[in-house]
Amino acid sequence: MKSAKLILPMALLVMTCGCAAVIAAVAGAGIGVATYAYVTGDLKIEYPCPYDAVWAAALQALQDLDITVEETIKDGISGTIKAKRANDTPVHIKVKREAEETTIVKIRVGVFGNKKESIIIMEAIDKHLDVE
Repeated sequence: MKSAKLILPMALLVMTCGCAAVIAAVAGAGIGVATYAYVTGDLKIEYPCPYDAVWAAALQALQDLDITVEETIKDGISGTIKAKRANDTPVHIKVKREAEETTIVKIRVGVFGNKKESIIIMEAIDKHLDVE
């Protein structure tokens, strides 16, 4: 009976959130823990790192993956990177300062989003920030 009481709320949660609201926590090594969620085509990551460090890591990650940066727009609060993969798939990365040591990144690959490819980019950024 106990397991039935747990299954119903979990089933309702899955039905109301759907597959797009997949949330996971990623245990970090080194400087801390990053968390991410994939919702409506965007992979949203919260890094426990300064804005400028995350911005530099995002640019380096794209270079590591041979993704061509076409345009960058950045100020002291937020920035956007527009890039293209070799097959002309658009890649958009938004970086926003939330606090001195907290930065939000949103990654969208393609028009409708591609979770697998967004996670590959996230992992490349993680490598430069010493988080996993």
